[in-house]
Amino acid sequence: MLNININKLSQLELSVHNKITEILKQNNNLKILEAAQLGNVSSSQISKYVRKLGFENFKQYKQHFGGQQIVPPSITKSTELERLQKIIENFNPVLIDNFLKIYNKYNKIVLYGLGPSFICAQYFSYKLALVSEKSIYVSQSETYTKNLVDKDTLLIVFSVTGKFASFNDLFHSIKPSGTEIMLILEEYDNSLALALDIDNIFYLTKYTQSNDLLAFEKTRTVFFIFIEEVISRLMAGRNAATEVHLSSGHKEGQ
Repeated sequence: MLNININKLSQLELSVHNKITEILKQNNNLKILEAAQLGNVSSSQISKYVRKLGFENFKQYKQHFGGQQIVPPSITKSTELERLQKIIENFNPVLIDNFLKIYNKYNKIVLYGLGPSFICAQYFSYKLALVSEKSIYVSQSETYTKNLVDKDTLLIVFSVTGKFASFNDLFHSIKPSGTEIMLILEEYDNSLALALDIDNIFYLTKYTQSNDLLAFEKTRTVFFIFIEEVISRLMAGRNAATEVHLSSGHKEGQ
């Protein structure tokens, strides 16, 4: 992206810029050394004001003011961007279907997370409140969570790996209340299903983040992708229900 602001230029730079851009309108093959000679400045001064305007180099500057399409420089993607691209390309909407089958059974939802995952839970709570009339609670305290839940509650726990903190005590203490528990993990690890002894575990991707990162250092981008897909589906359902209601009301009015 470019943010071209001519006001950043000094009087000398502006004078050189005006002279060179007039020439570029007729000759977009102008070389930087030729531009420097025409402006009676050094090529380094040309490069300096070109970057000040927001361009990567003189070639981009020349393309823009010569009326050509800027060819962006090749960019090396970060490993995280590559991972997210794979996740998006392989995202399975059945995951949302299965989540909503459980979610729709309950009118009381408790969202639980620790550290950055708690922030994801807060965001999910905010979005759910916009599209749902359910009672939504957010917690990062085991004690508070235990006091919230009952047999009519769905507890949704967010965790990237499920290994940063043990959920065993929490899960064992609330199971007698009849609460249904759902654990949403980003990274796949089949050992957790046995260790935690719960029925509903959602693994969002098989593409894991670097093992060099601690749990709180890992990104939560995949959680937000999942959340937005859930909200999008809920909004579509709400809008469809509204249309049906309006249509039936119109027929009755006739």
